[in-house]
This record gives sequence, structure tokens and C-alpha cells, in this order.
Amino acid sequence: MVVLRDVPRRPVETADPLDDVLRRVNRLRIAHGVDPLFELPPACTSWDGGGCVLERAFADLGVAFVDYRLAYGRELTFEHGLGDFVRAFDKGRFPELRA
Repeated sequence: MVVLRDVPRRPVETADPLDDVLRRVNRLRIAHGVDPLFELPPACTSWDGGGCVLERAFADLGVAFVDYRLAYGRELTFEHGLGDFVRAFDKGRFPELRA
């Protein structure tokens, strides 16, 4: 009888979560007839002109405000489905996106 011992396994490498966010943002942009982005734009404070990452990513669609579920603009509202990202960003998880 052969006994198999537990073999240490390499941890599964996960993709950068921002790659998934960028793909999802680009799907929304393309669906609204706008070219995809190569990278997520940085966010800045209202003192510097304002704009969260998603507001800036969707600005050319006419988006002026993004909450945890929806993006709003003049005569435009859509559900973005990126609430987990927004909450993580608000908690400071992605400092590289801060201007």
C-alpha cells in the first residue's frame, strides 16, 4: 500500500485586484461608446479639483458623482457594480491611486 504524504502546495497567485476593476470599468466604458483606459486614473481631493477614481474614469461619459452602487451625471445614471472596490478604496486600500 502506498501512503501519500501531504505535499506543501504553492499558494495560488491572485491577480492584482486593480486589473479586475480596470476590466470592469472598460466594459462599462465600451458599452457607453467610449474608448477603454490603459490604467485607472488617480483620485484627488476636492481642493485639487475633486474626483474619485471612478468619477475620473467615467468623466467623458458625463459622470459627475459615484456612490457605492451608482454613477450619476446629467441625464445619466447607471449601476457600476464596483461597490466593493469603492469601499476598499475609501478605507485606504489602494494608496497608489491617490494623486
